[in-house]
Amino acid sequence: MPMDPFSFWMQASVFWARVFKQQQDAYLRMLGAVAVKVPHPSAADLSAQAQAQASPDRTPAAKKATAKKPAQSPLAATLPAGKQLDPVTA
Repeated sequence: MPMDPFSFWMQASVFWARVFKQQQDAYLRMLGAVAVKVPHPSAADLSAQAQAQASPDRTPAAKKATAKKPAQSPLAATLPAGKQLDPVTA
């Protein structure tokens, strides 16, 4: 029985799909085995560690209610006093 190209292509595709699936399963089993060995801290420990690593400007308690001045463009410094830079033409 001669094999047509489509049947050959389909059989080859199924073969490589199985190989890929076996590799993926082996990789996921390996990740699972590694994850079992990793120590699992409690949720409270994890939260405390995250709070300790947070930068001071991101924590709500560290925010200050200071009004910031808008940044001036370099072109505004060249204007005479009292004149403003038109944002449309800038």
